[in-house]
Amino acid sequence: MSETITGTVIHVVPPEELDDHDLNPALADRASGNYVVVCRRGGSPSLLQRVWGFLRGGSIDAVTVVTPDEYAEGEPIDVAASPLGVEGVYDATDG
Repeated sequence: MSETITGTVIHVVPPEELDDHDLNPALADRASGNYVVVCRRGGSPSLLQRVWGFLRGGSIDAVTVVTPDEYAEGEPIDVAASPLGVEGVYDATDG
């Protein structure tokens, strides 16, 4: 079941650097030849949202997306992706 992942890219692991990271085996298998993109779901919060989050002690809602497309840190991402079976990890390589 696919869902739309919308957010802001906070980290990218290109295919040639996948071996340099300790990835979950399911993620590593699916990521082979693709980019692993960590993003903040919903995009960048406003200053007021950041202050409110800090005061509440909350954290960001980060998700990881495996995608064939290259992204840069700070860019928006909007993809249709399916859960990979690992909490917070999605696969956007089929669509």
